[in-house]
Amino acid sequence: MNSRLDVLSFGEALVDFFAEGADGGPAQGILLRDAERFSRHLGGAPANVAVGLARLGVQAGLMTLVGGDEFGAYVKTALEAEGVDTRGVGTHRIARNAITFVAVGPRGERSFSSYRHPSADQMIERHDIDARLIGEAAVFHYGSSTLAREPSRDSTRFAVTLARQAGCVISSDPNLRFHLWDDPSEAPVLVRQLLALTDLAKLSDDELAPIVGISDPVAGAQAIRALGPGLVVVTLGERGCYFDGASAGTGWVPGVRVEAVDTTGAGDGFVAGLLAELKGRRPGDLGADAVGAMCAFANRVAAKVVTSFGATEALPRRSDLS
Repeated sequence: MNSRLDVLSFGEALVDFFAEGADGGPAQGILLRDAERFSRHLGGAPANVAVGLARLGVQAGLMTLVGGDEFGAYVKTALEAEGVDTRGVGTHRIARNAITFVAVGPRGERSFSSYRHPSADQMIERHDIDARLIGEAAVFHYGSSTLAREPSRDSTRFAVTLARQAGCVISSDPNLRFHLWDDPSEAPVLVRQLLALTDLAKLSDDELAPIVGISDPVAGAQAIRALGPGLVVVTLGERGCYFDGASAGTGWVPGVRVEAVDTTGAGDGFVAGLLAELKGRRPGDLGADAVGAMCAFANRVAAKVVTSFGATEALPRRSDLS
């Protein structure tokens, strides 16, 4: 397949507002109720992945809807400034762009307060899906937030089906956000259904129990791979990651220890690192050495992300990793 895009990412593009300290800079340990100032950042897992890929020299695009408001305009301008292909970014005629307020704890942990009533990305319909653009992509990447409600739920499943029909490698990071769901119990079932159509699945270790009822990374990865993916990677924070592949077998890859300032977007950076190293190969065909090298690179990307506030602020370029 001749592709004009290496990766097409599908889903939300948000504006994140991070609580700041009295000195006007981002700060750890401030509750949202106590914050008087906020700094604006581009956010949303699929958008973060696209930005991360673009910075790593990969031809990446995003497919979503943004609001017809000033925040939607900011998101599209910010994506274009990063070199992300925005041909798939439409503007909803009524819905506003999603915004999220983020507080960062003393060890870099996050808490979120989201405003989506519903937001533009949750209003994606089938007619907003550009099948031709999907067909131009070697890899189609999606998350679970657009599964949280209709019409974006149906549209996500439709887009994944189109990508599979087009021969794309299907990549997923569920990135579960239960607060977005009217009925959180629906999430595991819907995620499992789409993972059955997925070639490469990346999950954090705390997502295993909600999705397959197993918290152990080894057994959890095995259960996820039994659903259909040819390669499953489970991230373990500073401990690195564990993989289970059809050809690669299983293995552990150690993490990179850094002082974490803000863990927002670490998983998205990891995904960008994985996909940047995929280089046209089918995930299930990769051997252990190839998967191990991909994971090691992805760990380095994720480690860079957590050293600054904001999901995209510290996403590295390849020159930053040498």
